[in-house]
Amino acid sequence: MATTSSSMMEDVVQTWPSIEMLCKGHSMKQHFPKFWSSIQRYYESRAPQKVIPKLSPHDLHLKWRLASHKCKELSSIVMNFAPSIVSVSVFSGVKRYLDCSGYIIDWDDSNKIATILTSAKVMRFPGERDDYYIVIRLANGKILLAEEDYVDYYNNIVTLKVNSDTTLKPVERDVETVEGVVVALGREFYTCKLLESSGVICKDHPYFGCELLVSSTCSGSEVLEGGPLITGMGHGCGINFFDGSKFIHPLPTSVIYSCLDKWNSSRIVMRPWFGLSVIDIAQLPHGVLENIAGVRDDSTAVVKEVYEGSPADKAGLHSGETVTALMRSQRKITIDSASEYARTLSNISGELSACYLNNTPEILISVRGYDSDICKVVHAEILRVNDKKFCCR
Repeated sequence: MATTSSSMMEDVVQTWPSIEMLCKGHSMKQHFPKFWSSIQRYYESRAPQKVIPKLSPHDLHLKWRLASHKCKELSSIVMNFAPSIVSVSVFSGVKRYLDCSGYIIDWDDSNKIATILTSAKVMRFPGERDDYYIVIRLANGKILLAEEDYVDYYNNIVTLKVNSDTTLKPVERDVETVEGVVVALGREFYTCKLLESSGVICKDHPYFGCELLVSSTCSGSEVLEGGPLITGMGHGCGINFFDGSKFIHPLPTSVIYSCLDKWNSSRIVMRPWFGLSVIDIAQLPHGVLENIAGVRDDSTAVVKEVYEGSPADKAGLHSGETVTALMRSQRKITIDSASEYARTLSNISGELSACYLNNTPEILISVRGYDSDICKVVHAEILRVNDKKFCCR
């Protein structure tokens, strides 16, 4: 949790209504103009100065780490992306509760509106939507109020719209395979400092989130979440997610733009929800694998987690059982890997989004139990991706 430490800001916090007062009938919304004026005065008075700051040993170590990958053009590539990277924070009153990063993916010059991509965790603040607001801070320290556009809890992404008097630079739309040397970028809210962490893409998949996340050795913190991951060739290849421990993992750009294209074409994105996650057996540690009863040589995708109260939970599914097939109407699709499972669900999502008003097909998943050939069948719920049932992921 990030909070301001200045005595001036503490005085402001004490003068405004408390959360307890708001719960007794006072609306946070009615006090918003005063909150917003205070936030702008406080932060924009501390905009970054155009002077060389005092450097620390940490800055030198960052430079060494980047140089260790022997990519001479990496520094200029990072600086090319820097103007598009913003910091994103959630405020309630004048108190800052959550920080992450984001990046500009579109600029509408005629209307002076920028579209910013970031993590959907900014939409998960407890309470009603009127009780909090999302604030963007640009590299020059400028404060902007954001409104959500596309909210996708399944892939944990959201696009925000902001108005800007000055022209903002979007990143180029690249759809590139995530591999090789990469750099995770972000921006700190209070100082506007550019954050960076270099590493390489790994073959193993992360143990959290959706099946389409990719693993990397870029280290960092929650502040880097929502920022872009770029390749050593200067292409954007994904959005950063923090694993809660140490490392940064991207959702590939191809997945992101597939979701955004569905949204732009139909203004709605539907998704089958079973309430489970899937992982390849080869990705499991040996100590976990040996404890899964009845694992067969031909089984390559198993249930990783089952979420309480979900369709999978009600159907009696358990972690370690083998995923065999997905079925849409009369069509059966054999599942041989977690990535195939994710791609199939994505394709079905596209079909559902295009025809959800006219047709709601039945989507099923078939899962084989531990010690028998009897398959359990789970009927999916068809949900919009902004349904908070997906938040359990």
